[in-house]
Amino acid sequence: MISSRVKRLTLDAMLLCVAMMLSYIEAILPLSLIVTLPGAKLGLANVAVTLCFFAISPFDAAIVSFTRICLTALLFGNLNSFFFSLSGAVLAYFGMVISMILKKHFSFYGISVLSASLHNLGQCVAAAVILENPGIFSYLPLLLIFALIFGLITGAIITPLSKLRVFNHA
Repeated sequence: MISSRVKRLTLDAMLLCVAMMLSYIEAILPLSLIVTLPGAKLGLANVAVTLCFFAISPFDAAIVSFTRICLTALLFGNLNSFFFSLSGAVLAYFGMVISMILKKHFSFYGISVLSASLHNLGQCVAAAVILENPGIFSYLPLLLIFALIFGLITGAIITPLSKLRVFNHA
């Protein structure tokens, strides 16, 4: 019989691999054909983190998210991309905590849209600090429109995945 700790570690590793694969796909995906917004991404790696948060534990999701951010910055980005991703992830994580507290009021669609919106807000804060330009917040309304669209897409992916047996018994 596999211990629960081994199963949990295995699921974390699997979700980290999925998140890394999705981050790589986003890094090479010519999103500019869909969106001409600089820095806009689908946020597909958040599918794995959200599943980890709700299926395994919030602590494991934080570890998977932070590890993915570090590895993604090392492999596909730089120090600035690390800070942008980290600041966005911290606020998105906070959104997941809020949605967990108010669980009955949020579907995975709502959780994804809230997290995407807070992620964009966190990235704007990081950009304003790094670039020393508070005018970057004028970009936020447009980012929030894309957070709605991409959050709904992410929610549509998470909803059926959350019903898989492996996550129901984590």
